Amino acid sequence: MRDNWYQASSYWPSSFALITTVDENGETNIGPYQLSFPFEVIGGRSMLVVSRQNSNTELNIKRTGTCSLNYVEFDRKTLAKIVGLGFPGQTTAEKMKDSPYTLIDSPTPGRAFDGVRFPKILKESFQVHECVWDSEQPIRDDGKTPEYFVLRIENILLKEQWAKNLENGATRMPRMPITFGFRGGQQFWFAELKKPFWLSTPTDKGPKEETILYEANRIDPEITFTRDACKTLTGIPRPFVKTALKGIVKQAKEQGVTLVDVEFVEAVNAKRNA
Repeated sequence: MRDNWYQASSYWPSSFALITTVDENGETNIGPYQLSFPFEVIGGRSMLVVSRQNSNTELNIKRTGTCSLNYVEFDRKTLAKIVGLGFPGQTTAEKMKDSPYTLIDSPTPGRAFDGVRFPKILKESFQVHECVWDSEQPIRDDGKTPEYFVLRIENILLKEQWAKNLENGATRMPRMPITFGFRGGQQFWFAELKKPFWLSTPTDKGPKEETILYEANRIDPEITFTRDACKTLTGIPRPFVKTALKGIVKQAKEQGVTLVDVEFVEAVNAKRNA
């Protein structure tokens, strides 16, 4: 095995983030990052980003403590430009002269570009993760290995069509580009994503309430369903489960309830049937 084993000794296709940061001159810098992954997904919300030591992105995050991870859809015309944005040794000014993207202020209150901490975001993005660096969770920093950043997600920005898509049960997926990374010393490989498809989850494996429990606890971060409560909902036809769950969540919020248990579900059913 060799250094950069995921490229030199293996195959690793993945999406990537275009990370915007503020440089020492107050300009927004863009750096493409294949090694950016969901890290904390339950309880906390964070990304893990692996960065080259002394890269523009690494230095900027350490100085300002903030960044934005921008995600774009596939556009073959911009791929060569993305490769150029990741070329080491360039200043922000040198890189941004050839950028294909439009920089705009974040719409989030308090995160508009200020030339100090908060970077601009990419107008062409369909999704942006606005993050702060959790410097209290270093994984390793010995000056030799890559830098490992735990980035806490403060806001997720979605274009309206994609936000509505999630709210409606994710009926389609964005056409994201896939990269296989840098290979052979002179090639940067990409793949065009064809139309995504879905397969039904099995209905004859595991506890019947498992799928309901998973879906229920994704609706509202302030409302938690117990497993026993979800067991009482297994008789609902699958096409109507999410509608029923949203109705229960609405009742819980109106009544100031944060834990939906069997007794609460029974009370909701009794009220509806009265």
